Amino acid sequence: MKKLSLAVLSFLLLLAGCGQADTEDAYNTAIQKGLDAIASENYVKAEAAFELALEDKKADDKAKAYLVQTKAMQVATDAYAKKDYKKTKKEVANVIREKQGSDALVQKATALQTKVSALEKQEQNLQTKWTAIEKAIQAKDYDAASTQVTALLQEDLSEFPAMKKQAEEAQTKIMTEKQALAKQQEEAQAAKEKQEAEQKTAEKEAPMDGADANVEAIAPTGDEIYQAGAALIYADMMAQGQSAGSFIIDENYQWQGEDMAATYAFQVYDAASPNPIATYWYFADTQEVQRQ
Repeated sequence: MKKLSLAVLSFLLLLAGCGQADTEDAYNTAIQKGLDAIASENYVKAEAAFELALEDKKADDKAKAYLVQTKAMQVATDAYAKKDYKKTKKEVANVIREKQGSDALVQKATALQTKVSALEKQEQNLQTKWTAIEKAIQAKDYDAASTQVTALLQEDLSEFPAMKKQAEEAQTKIMTEKQALAKQQEEAQAAKEKQEAEQKTAEKEAPMDGADANVEAIAPTGDEIYQAGAALIYADMMAQGQSAGSFIIDENYQWQGEDMAATYAFQVYDAASPNPIATYWYFADTQEVQRQ
């Protein structure tokens, strides 16, 4: 009887050992499948594998850490696809923070974190350039706007399809408005040239007679007439041997406008007496003087 009991106990222990071995194998298999799924970035499959591992070992810290990481990474990649970079950064931080987790997941999360930071910086830079383009368009500086939008479209905008579409539409708008402005400028210039031509024709055809014509043609002021005539007379008097200060040029000149050339009479007096020395004619049109 005693021998029978020992045999039964040994059999039960053998069965228990086999059960534990099967559980360990199932756990290891599930963990490996999860890690393989992570390598191929199939996070849904990885999550399912780690949940199976926890069914075999409910209190296993490694499987728990892998599962937490995988769920966070799955949320991060979904947020990244939707360009929700704030949520992406939050979830990849959760992946990296897990101490007992997968190194492979940490590497992937770190790479995604770096990529998001670069994209945010690029987005900010693109927005700055777009603001400059809008200002140039508003100022009708179409040459500058065209250069800027062309440069913007030459950048890698694969992650910014909305910005690319916006820039392409702006490029079309700039071209259209630039052509319209050029046409307006051409029409304005043509109108100006026509007006100037008509004005010149009218001036040529306007009647001019007698003294009024001469006055309009020369239109000098009194000071200008005296200064111009007196300067020439002074030079001639000095050339005639008169010394400076020995004569006075009278300011009471008279206009003798009998013909088209305006002529002015100047009287020169001896500085020491009221006796006249000479009379000069000043021709305003040729700016010459003639002594009588």
